[in-house]
Amino acid sequence: MLWRWFAVVIVILAVAGIWHVTIPDRPVAVIVDAETLGCATPYPIGPLQTTSTATVPDDFVPVAAVTCDPFVSDHVAADRTVSFSAHRWEGDFSRAVEMLNRSSAHKTWFPEGCGDNYSLAVLDQFWLVDDRGRATRPGYPSDSCGLPKPGGLAAIKELTPVGSTEHRIALSDDQIYELSHCRPAYRPATTGTTALTSLSAGSLFCRFSATEFVGTSSTTETFDGLSPAPDCDAVATEVASTIYVDRPTNEERLLTVELDGCRRVIADGYAPMQASDELLVSFR
Repeated sequence: MLWRWFAVVIVILAVAGIWHVTIPDRPVAVIVDAETLGCATPYPIGPLQTTSTATVPDDFVPVAAVTCDPFVSDHVAADRTVSFSAHRWEGDFSRAVEMLNRSSAHKTWFPEGCGDNYSLAVLDQFWLVDDRGRATRPGYPSDSCGLPKPGGLAAIKELTPVGSTEHRIALSDDQIYELSHCRPAYRPATTGTTALTSLSAGSLFCRFSATEFVGTSSTTETFDGLSPAPDCDAVATEVASTIYVDRPTNEERLLTVELDGCRRVIADGYAPMQASDELLVSFR
């Protein structure tokens, strides 16, 4: 009977030993001159950045951190640029370093419960700075699904914000379309006579003043239920337009909102509708 207990103990010790030696290793982040580091162009203009698993070096004592916005701004400016910012934080980094240097979890034995990576939020790039002008880019410990645990980043953002630096990125017309789903080159609306019974469009629009692109705007107003527009000869000088998918034909078409003049909503090929006051106000 005693030998059975010994066998159980041996199995438990063996499992514990395997469990210990299979803890995922984490490399140590390198230390560099702080002046050599900068924010990469955020998604979706730049590629998604890989997430490091490196730890903060034992002999590195941070006094500040720099975090980078993970996305560019929602709206494009008149000069065809979007922005993102780098933010500096200062304070006591002991809790942040402790969380950044935690061990990664063992891989789960049930990976089917982990879900899809693409559903995760994109994390800020960041680096730490010491009082000697040195910097290091640590990463995050991983959870049992191999995904980063961002507690260290959250701890950094609980410290004192001491300043931000804005960066601007010039976009091509195609990049503006990919980001906002509207074309920054003016095209006049094409009216028709068929009434549009249903219209679904995105919230981002390219704005034009006298046919010149002046940036993008957004609206949360819907376009269903608008009344037919009366006859009108006034010429609009301020318009907003976007691309929508025409349901009957499944084709991309232009949707134009006249912000002055006749103040109509024109889906290409269909009869104009009268813009509501709420819709017009949302573009101001």
